[in-house]
Amino acid sequence: MNTDGHRSVLICVYQWTLLIIGFAAIAGLASAQGPSGPSRGSRAPNGTLPQWSHDSGRIVFTVDVGSDPEIFVMDADGSNPTRLTQSPGRDAHPFLSRDGRRMFFQSPRANGKDTNLYVQNLDGSGLRQLTDLRGFAGVPVLSPDGKRIAFQWRPSNDFRDSAKWKVCVMNVDGSDMRAITSGAANDQVPNWSRDGRRLLFFSDRAGRNQIYTMRADGADVCRVATTGHDDSAAFWSPDNSRIAFISDRDGSSEIYVMDARGRDVRRLTNTPAIERTAVWSPDGTRIVFSSEIDDRSDVYTIRPDGSDVVRLTGSPK
Repeated sequence: MNTDGHRSVLICVYQWTLLIIGFAAIAGLASAQGPSGPSRGSRAPNGTLPQWSHDSGRIVFTVDVGSDPEIFVMDADGSNPTRLTQSPGRDAHPFLSRDGRRMFFQSPRANGKDTNLYVQNLDGSGLRQLTDLRGFAGVPVLSPDGKRIAFQWRPSNDFRDSAKWKVCVMNVDGSDMRAITSGAANDQVPNWSRDGRRLLFFSDRAGRNQIYTMRADGADVCRVATTGHDDSAAFWSPDNSRIAFISDRDGSSEIYVMDARGRDVRRLTNTPAIERTAVWSPDGTRIVFSSEIDDRSDVYTIRPDGSDVVRLTGSPK
């Protein structure tokens, strides 16, 4: 790989590491904060890393509360924000169970150093640690049948070393954890197909971040598209016919949509901001994403054709 290509990969991996850890400098918190349990506000705060509920009615996301990222939920129109976690350390990357009663997320709360996966009820009760790993386990996603969790794990907290991100799968109770990629490259942000047989993820195994699929046991790895740019954070549409993803192919981090074979690529955004984590709603009508500019991140939704962008967080303009 040439020097420029190597530098591009290192920069992109570093940017995603910061995103996963949750070092988002997010200002202007507008919600009330209680001493414990959920708390509500009249307007959703600024945020990042959004995910839909399975009925498309709510969005969970991460907010920096006094430089301490916590998890909130809001209605899909941005109203009724409710704080779901309150613990030292960076709680991030929430994912709701299909019935909307439980939330899976990442946190370093056990020892302040190693990030592991947790589950709790949406009212804050029933907290349970699912993994006990050294390093960084994060970005949990629940399989369509609710029986397995896919996530990414890096066996070191020192991001200056050569450790790589692996995709892992385990049972929903934390048992039978298996790394299904080798760790020879950075394999990140897994997402399930609707039948639970395959996972979509991105990897720098070819020198740049590219989008791949594989079977749920790690076999049959296929690259969706080959490009000379960094493509990442890919999410299937509900029917698996299309993929929303982030790419720098036009010079900045924007949201794109392509068909499941990597063709018919269309750009949805064109802004000076850095777009993040474009996730399709389960009803297929909208895509939620976060957009960062001038150290400020907000959550938005957009139609899959690129129209009707709606800002959900921060003070109304």
